[in-house]
Order: sequence, then C-alpha cells, then structure tokens
Amino acid sequence: PKRHSGHSRWSKIRHSKGAADVKKGQLFAALVKDILNATKEGGSDPKLNMRLAAAIRQAKQADMPKENIERAIKRATSKEYTNAEQVVYEGLGPHGTALMIECLTDNKNRTVTALRSKFRRMGGSMTPVGYMFDRKGRIWFTGGSTADSTDAMMENAIDADAEDIADLGDGKIEVICEFCSLQAITKQLSDAHNYTVELMEGTFVPNTTVALSDEQAADLNAAIEDMERLDDVIKVHCNSA
Repeated sequence: PKRHSGHSRWSKIRHSKGAADVKKGQLFAALVKDILNATKEGGSDPKLNMRLAAAIRQAKQADMPKENIERAIKRATSKEYTNAEQVVYEGLGPHGTALMIECLTDNKNRTVTALRSKFRRMGGSMTPVGYMFDRKGRIWFTGGSTADSTDAMMENAIDADAEDIADLGDGKIEVICEFCSLQAITKQLSDAHNYTVELMEGTFVPNTTVALSDEQAADLNAAIEDMERLDDVIKVHCNSA
C-alpha cells in the first residue's frame, strides 16, 4: 500500500528531530497532552493502559522529569478533567490542506470559538474534511530485549495484522493498522514477542494528499504550531504530501 507522510506533525518531530532540535518546552507540552489524553481514555495505571505506558516511555526518552509525568497523570484524573471529552474538529487550512484536530475539552463552545479564530487567521474555515482521511492505529516498536532482526520484526508485525509497515531506522518499526485492532496488535507485539512499544495512538491517515512548496509547507507548519498552542488541542493531522 502507498505510504502517506501527512499523518501528524508531532509524531514526525518526535522521531526525526528529537528533543534536542525542538524547543524543549514545546515538545514537553505535546507529550503532556499525549499523557493526559491516554490517561483520560484508559485510566492512570500504565500496567493496564498500554497507550499510557507508551506515552510515558516517549516522555522519558525526551528527558521529561518524572514529576512532570506524574503531575500530568494526576491532572488527567482530577476534577478539572472529570467532564472533559475527546472531540475531533475538521477544517480547511492554508493552501487547500485538510486538517483533523483532536481535542480534549470540558467546554466545546470555548474550543470551537478558539479554533474558528485560528482558522480565520490562516485563511481557512471549519468545514467537513473527514472523508479525506481514514481512522487508523499507529504503533512504533523496537526489538526490546530480543535479538530479532528488522526483517523478523516486520514479519511478526504482518502476522499480527499490520496493514502497512515501515522501517524508521535505529531499529524502530512503524505499524499502521485498523483502529479497532490497535489494542490487540500492540498486545501481541509486546506480550507474545517481547517487543518494546514506544508509541501507540489513533491517527488519521490521508487518502488524498496535497503537494506543497517549501514556502507553503512553512506556512502550514506555522499555522499548525499556532493551533497546537491551544490548551484544548491535543494533536493536528494534515494531508500535506
């Protein structure tokens, strides 16, 4: 199957640039949101919540202090987040790109008002674009304590029902799968094969992409960065090629 590179800006930054090349505060803010979202979705015990365990592992790899991680988990289970809901908003961004915006909010009116303002500023609008994406699961894993080769790891991922796999380098494999299979495949990779799962998330994979010039891509990245500064926004997915 054809690969699309337009998934999520933050997951690309976490892998390709690493903590050293991104403002640490920005990276930490994104990782805290991942922990909040994972905790809200599956509870505060990483032994029972595979997505939270992966989010904590990512945070540790970025050298996030332990107290920051614990504070984020505690915050997700506090009164502040009791009524928070996971919501996805859609819209057209700069240069004809489609955006899917994952949010965690306890006040949808506040979130929509803030997003509308951001869309206006970037010359876009909130409008349905979900048909341009497929809801998928994404997993990053390494061989962990095993001595398995990259080929063996990929073979096992295919056997576990991966739809698409990619070698990210440094012994890390990416799996794209049906969203409904995300838990089962993660469990098989970690339990049956003893692999280390470094990322486990729902994602939106574009089924059509928009090619941008370097200048247009810079506009888009600036707009997404601005949008991701909103407290309610967890992650922005786009369909740029």
